[in-house]
Amino acid sequence: MAKKKPITIDEETKIKTETFLNMLDSEMRYRSEMNVAETLFDWVDQVEFACPYIDNIVRNPKVFLINEEEVVKIEKAKKISVESVKDLAKNTHYIEKIDPVTQDIKPSKILIEHREETYNTYENRFIYTLLYHLFRFVREKEALISEFDMSKAKILEYAASTDTGNEKINIELKVSAREVPKDVDTTKFRDELNSIKARLKKIKAYFGGWQKSEFYQALERSRVSFVRPPIRKTNVILKNPNFQVAMKLWEYLNTYDDKDDDKKAPKKDLKTSGDDILKGILGDTFLANYLVLDSISASRKEQKEKIVKYAVFILQQQIKRVISVLLESGIEMSDEELLDMISIEIRDEKTKRVLDSSAVKEKFKGEIEEYLKKVGKYLR
Repeated sequence: MAKKKPITIDEETKIKTETFLNMLDSEMRYRSEMNVAETLFDWVDQVEFACPYIDNIVRNPKVFLINEEEVVKIEKAKKISVESVKDLAKNTHYIEKIDPVTQDIKPSKILIEHREETYNTYENRFIYTLLYHLFRFVREKEALISEFDMSKAKILEYAASTDTGNEKINIELKVSAREVPKDVDTTKFRDELNSIKARLKKIKAYFGGWQKSEFYQALERSRVSFVRPPIRKTNVILKNPNFQVAMKLWEYLNTYDDKDDDKKAPKKDLKTSGDDILKGILGDTFLANYLVLDSISASRKEQKEKIVKYAVFILQQQIKRVISVLLESGIEMSDEELLDMISIEIRDEKTKRVLDSSAVKEKFKGEIEEYLKKVGKYLR
């Protein structure tokens, strides 16, 4: 019969674990949300409808002619315009000399003009800004679609840190659970989702073409500033059919978040910072995980000794936690009832171990008998 060992917690372990719990700083967050088949994809309709009109603008952009004037030395002037002559007439001090015979004039300086086409107009910057927001909007929605499912999701997040005097310990825990509703036709909805993805592929083909266009790249190189609402209603924006559709899409994107709030499925985001019971249970779990980590050792003997020592403490801590939860919940339980529950668990565990041991013995006995039979046949 195995010699019974006293169940005790040494002073070092007691101080270490008490310091761990006293220095514990933790946060807990619980979220739940329900994704349902009724979620609407009307934004795909809006974007899909606007794409051909925006494509017309990008492929046939309006350019603005910039006319810059500069006075340079006559040697650098490559082309003389009417404006050059007019400016010289106003600034006669540019004239260096006049030929007395031919009356030809030789100036030392002359006005020249630089003409350059640019896409940097208000209307073009409006489209550029619209595309920037549209790309981001679709990218975010596409990410949601790729993760979309018709399930009830529950997520628990827990983060904590503490120290034992010698070590600083951190934990980040995330537990998620999903429940698929039984009354939802998943096949029909999956078909709809695949159809949406196919339409998005065509929309993104437009996006790729726009990003490679001279119009978009020129504005990007120039680092033009985005327009800000309210949008100025210029003649082009008001009367051009392509810009009219672009303006409607702009308004839709800017009001989408407000509309989306009404369509979202019920969500809960609870900062359960005040729930000491749940945080206490998670704190005990954190401690148990740390004790497992701390018990890992190169020596199996040392590891076993630590596990036994920590197991005794965890047992004591869990009993305290259970009693605390019951009392805070207003449940009365006598000492006898609590001891009976513990006794039943001890008895069941011992019975299980005896049965497991008997099963091993029976299996071993059967294997030996089978082996002896084979040996007996061989010796005959």
